[in-house]
Amino acid sequence: MPTDRIDIHLQPAGEGDIPAMAALWAEAFPEKPVQRRDRELREGLTFGDLSDCWVVEVDGRMAGALRTYRLTTHLWGHALPTMGLAGVAVAPDFRRRGIGRRMCIEALRIARERGDVLTALYPFRTSFYRDLGYVLAGDLHRYRFRPEELAMYPGWDRVVRAPKTGLTEARDIYARVAARSNGLLDRTERMWSFCDREGTYIYLHRDPRGRATGYIVVRGRGGPPERSRLRVLELVAEDREAYLGLLGWLSVQRDQWGRITYDALPGENFHRRLAHPRTASSSMSRGLWFHSAAILRGPMFRIVNLEALFALGEPDGEPPVDRPDDWVETLQVRDGQLPENQGRWQGGERVDPTLSPTINGVRSIGDVTALLLDGRLPGQPVPPDGWKPNLGLRDLRLLDEF
Repeated sequence: MPTDRIDIHLQPAGEGDIPAMAALWAEAFPEKPVQRRDRELREGLTFGDLSDCWVVEVDGRMAGALRTYRLTTHLWGHALPTMGLAGVAVAPDFRRRGIGRRMCIEALRIARERGDVLTALYPFRTSFYRDLGYVLAGDLHRYRFRPEELAMYPGWDRVVRAPKTGLTEARDIYARVAARSNGLLDRTERMWSFCDREGTYIYLHRDPRGRATGYIVVRGRGGPPERSRLRVLELVAEDREAYLGLLGWLSVQRDQWGRITYDALPGENFHRRLAHPRTASSSMSRGLWFHSAAILRGPMFRIVNLEALFALGEPDGEPPVDRPDDWVETLQVRDGQLPENQGRWQGGERVDPTLSPTINGVRSIGDVTALLLDGRLPGQPVPPDGWKPNLGLRDLRLLDEF
């Protein structure tokens, strides 16, 4: 069927759509069987529920579906309503007709109309979403190392297995750190369900007064020492002492685990903490150079409501960090999907919906989003008084994958 003959319109999913949605997502994303997807849709998803699901029907058949989660992202001291776009799937016999693209554009409209400022996703192909205004936002450096290559930092002996109330303490730590970080989400109880998986353990770092100031979530794969693996799922610390204590605890695990996998933020400079930063079992990558970490990239972000973003702060406020070299009073924005964002902006207000070829340069909505995430967007809301990034890390970190 030619593309121009297909009328694409997202409609809210109902209980009657569950079997078809479960079958579509099981086919598009085979990591979960159809029975599990059906059960999740009926009982509730990790990041939302059936009310977040949308479908497209063509001639009485489900041609596509997606989810628009209601999330809250912390960025430069502000909590921003965010649409988490997920599960974008088109039935195999409806592909290559522009359906997926038009579904996503409608989802952007849904996000804007319900009050979201940002949207975030994990892309199946970055070029597809870059054309829709999204920009890659975060980097992680994945290190695989032997525990003895990490120093036994002071405080490792104050790391203890979390008691039954440990998850509550970890959630409190996370909430405090999230408010002083870039990219972390407000978490619901269901979003902590990954801790319930068999073989997953939480350990808390306590300061000398007994207060929990950091936590680590790990999952192991046993076997002979040379083949055993310990995966760090999360390491969240409120201060340097807790951070070093948790790293020291990893070093102490050398008696049980042969290798540790840890995804570090670039700002952690984690390679400087390893006695030998070469990735286990890797060969020389270039002459006398050696491979030390793999770079992981993602998620992607996009601004959906520039006016609402600017309204969060003082119109004449300075950016939270140094101005970029090309900072100008007038910001010209091009947005091919949401025309409300397009035009010339001054002092946080759109003064003209048209673009001038003679005034300044024109930035795409993706470039504008990148400036926001980096804290360099002219006119973006300044952080609250006294706000400083946790551990001095300005990197964007989104622990949750939806």
